[in-house]
Amino acid sequence: MKFLRKKSTLIALTILILIGLSPTLLSFSILQNPTTINPRMRLLPPSRQHLFGTDQFGRDLLARVLAGSKISFLVGFSVTILALIAGVPLGLVAGYFRVLNTPIMRLVDAMMAFPSILLALSIAAILGRPSILNVVIAISVVYTPRIARLVYSTTIVLREITFVEAARAVGSGSARILYRHILINLISPVLVYSTFIFAFAILEAAALDFLGVGIPPEVPSWGGMINENRVYIFLAPWGIIFPGIFLAITVLSLNIIGDNLRDFLDPRLRRFV
Repeated sequence: MKFLRKKSTLIALTILILIGLSPTLLSFSILQNPTTINPRMRLLPPSRQHLFGTDQFGRDLLARVLAGSKISFLVGFSVTILALIAGVPLGLVAGYFRVLNTPIMRLVDAMMAFPSILLALSIAAILGRPSILNVVIAISVVYTPRIARLVYSTTIVLREITFVEAARAVGSGSARILYRHILINLISPVLVYSTFIFAFAILEAAALDFLGVGIPPEVPSWGGMINENRVYIFLAPWGIIFPGIFLAITVLSLNIIGDNLRDFLDPRLRRFV
């Protein structure tokens, strides 16, 4: 496949696969239990026994960082799916039916007027006790309007194109036009934007964890680890460095894949890929 021949895509995809699968592949070999507390081993620097060192409770950081990758991927994937399920129909209906344009899009505009982190914080606070489910719901609500806005703007353009007018002329119903002529042509932009939502959802979840309103403290997460170890940044900087590196590499890899996927799916740019 031509898309996978590009070196940056292949490298980014390999990194994501390794980060995503390493907790499962290594769980039965070198990884220790990420929740095991050993006060005698606290704040140890990286060594053969603990490749990433230990935290303030003596827990192995390598095991916790890799366990956090599972949580991050789970949150990112869940948020992307929920945002698509809610945002695509909203954008389609608002873009195709003029009578529904104003009420739906004014609601979308109102939600997008809030900074994403503030809106996510507010929703997480309303939902109550920190949990993975509440984090997914809060971030999904934040990014649903962004998907809806993208689909809405693209639908407005598509509904005036000749092949849609021709479909109306031969008597095709609205449902058939939306499915056969508009939704099919939305796949490319929505697919590309989904990769960015995946990356932003991971960052947003890490921010909520860092602020203490995201995933419960007993569950390993990158943002939570950075928050816990920030007090020891000068004494044991590896507690922040390694979760931060994994977070940055994951988000960067997703953005690279999204950029290359956009270039590949865009007919005007495909010849340069």
